[in-house]
Amino acid sequence: MARTSTLEIIPLGGLGEFGMNMMVYRIGRDCLLVDTGMMFPGAEHLGVDVVIPNMDFLSECGTIHGIVLTHGHEDHIGALPYVLARHDVPVWCSRYTGHLVKARLKEHSGNQAAIRSFPEENEALTIGPFTVETVPVAHSIPQACMLAIHTELGTVVHTADFKLDPSPPGGEGTDLRRLSELGDRGVLALLSDSTNAMVPGTTPGELSVRPALDSLIGQADRRVLVASFASNIQRIRQLTELASRHGRKIALVGSSLISHTDIARSLGLLSFPAGSRMMPADLMNLPPEKALLVVTGSQGEPMSALSRIAVHNHKDVSIEEGDLLIHSARVIPGNEKSISRLFNHLLRRGARLVTGRDAAVHVSGHPAQEELKLIQQLLRPRFFIPIHGEYGQLSAHAALAAEMGIPHERIVLAESGDLIALDGTTCQVVDRVPAGQVFIDAALGKVDLSVLKDRRKIAGDGIVVAVISLDRDSGEVRKPTEFVSRGFLAEDEQDGIMDLAAAVVRDTISEATHEERIDEALLRAKLLSDLKRFFRKKTQRRPMIIPVLVEF
Repeated sequence: MARTSTLEIIPLGGLGEFGMNMMVYRIGRDCLLVDTGMMFPGAEHLGVDVVIPNMDFLSECGTIHGIVLTHGHEDHIGALPYVLARHDVPVWCSRYTGHLVKARLKEHSGNQAAIRSFPEENEALTIGPFTVETVPVAHSIPQACMLAIHTELGTVVHTADFKLDPSPPGGEGTDLRRLSELGDRGVLALLSDSTNAMVPGTTPGELSVRPALDSLIGQADRRVLVASFASNIQRIRQLTELASRHGRKIALVGSSLISHTDIARSLGLLSFPAGSRMMPADLMNLPPEKALLVVTGSQGEPMSALSRIAVHNHKDVSIEEGDLLIHSARVIPGNEKSISRLFNHLLRRGARLVTGRDAAVHVSGHPAQEELKLIQQLLRPRFFIPIHGEYGQLSAHAALAAEMGIPHERIVLAESGDLIALDGTTCQVVDRVPAGQVFIDAALGKVDLSVLKDRRKIAGDGIVVAVISLDRDSGEVRKPTEFVSRGFLAEDEQDGIMDLAAAVVRDTISEATHEERIDEALLRAKLLSDLKRFFRKKTQRRPMIIPVLVEF
């Protein structure tokens, strides 16, 4: 059989940006897709629910023999329903990730039958001309893996997200022995996570948070709430153990947290001692010093469990004077303002607050510089391509590779859309393919950038602007709400509907707490949710709604 001369590596997302991780490996016209990620929209993306990579190239790249998912975070699996809607191909992943993507596909009426679990004992997969081996790694979600992609040109190691945890809870660590073996056999190219490439030293292991959490929970004389990412099952396992150690019952608050823990329990990755877990409403009836709650909403999302608790608007849980909130999560760039508002609300209610600035209550799930160097030392790749990060992180990672002795001409700094050709002798960017961001509105589907810019004027089901006049101090409605719409209803149909919509606005604001009224982001989110529900019920249409709050 004739040897194919070139392996092409085409990132469709994740290089030059955080999120939307998606990589195409191609030999001739035979393709393998690794990860299908999304990112969450920024404040400037009006009416957009998710952002996914431009996937036009997948329709012209050749035969896609399959998709391999490295782990279950949204920036690696979130775009899968959109990929499978256009390409009916098999998907391989861990059992944990499989549960997550099947739930996501069910929401989209997608093909759940396409999902296949990795073979037991890390047996290699044959996918077209590629032989794919999974290598277990430590990360902040269960059952993450690196990929060793064996081709006739050589082996490419695609790290995805990982860290080198020296003593991972539950034994979910990185298989350094196998990485060393791969390095001894020869690695053609390494594509490695650059998220923390600017961070010196090493990333502490998950168990490093235990002493601080142990001390804080043990010393607390009232209720303890811990805000954490729902997918961090290792953190939840530690909190479960610490609750029992200090004579506290535990409750989980937030639908995503419950979903993740249910999956972990079904796979034997998490257990609760008999009688230790309670429903949130029941736990609130215990003496405060006997209660520990794990909650979602660490990023200050307006309608999350913690945001509603912070403004005294959660149906089961409330914060009281002297309660302790431990923010056991990182601050994702861009969320600083929403998290600051969240903290202010908690402090107004008399809560005590501990964050990562005060104590070691959180650790990253990504490798810092010394770990990145160790991976390069173990694998000794001929070529190096940094992935996962903005250009600054990619550039810093490239500098580390050069420091480790990889010649500059063998280091490729690429961005999403670059076509990298690797022939065993050279590795370089030789072309560009269609790439970029695609904006998705759950009601309207794909939204082009030009439409996004113009949708203040008109959208698929029209646009409704609600101008709401509020008292600056009390947050109460000062004047009747004014509505301006385009492309929604005919003028003779609007009067009755808009009068009813004004009543919805009055009711929403009157039912809001004082703190919700004076928190612009939270009040706008509540108004948006209620008005969307109202217009959908009354008109069977889904206009874009923009609540404009005017203070007097």
